[in-house]
Amino acid sequence: MRRFLSVLTLLAALLSPSTGAAQGGADLLRRMADGPEVTAPTFPAPTDLTYKVSWDVTAGPTDAAEPVAGFRRPASLLRQLDQQGVPRRNVKLAIIVHGTATRSLLNNAAYKAATGKDNASIAMLQALNEAGVQIIVCGQALINRNVPRAELLPFVKVASSATAARAILAAQGYATWPE
Repeated sequence: MRRFLSVLTLLAALLSPSTGAAQGGADLLRRMADGPEVTAPTFPAPTDLTYKVSWDVTAGPTDAAEPVAGFRRPASLLRQLDQQGVPRRNVKLAIIVHGTATRSLLNNAAYKAATGKDNASIAMLQALNEAGVQIIVCGQALINRNVPRAELLPFVKVASSATAARAILAAQGYATWPE
């Protein structure tokens, strides 16, 4: 039931004509972030640092109508750093998608054709992309899972492999966390 309400909240935020796209995306990210908000941390994030973090997201939803839970982690860090006054220009985030989560990067028509359900991850992915988060998919996962590249969401970047994406991001100074 909680997941169903989360999906409804997500859809309502996207369909609401009263909020602008950028504001709606920011509100969506705050609502979909994992964990409670922590006020007045005694180990705060310095506002003058540049934060470079990437996550592997490999697990797709157990129910095709649900969003991928792993996409909430970058939203959580964005919310936390926003709360502490870290300028967005100092936040560089990336998600490396492979495994069963790969299909969640399909546009809605392709996802619905494959699963019979709407892609509940699209709104979160769009909001993350608008916030500057790179969405990168493993090219080998596309091939191995028969996911057509032409049916991916337009902002998804294709790497030759998840390992190559991790190596590139590491060379650029990103800290990488597995799922």
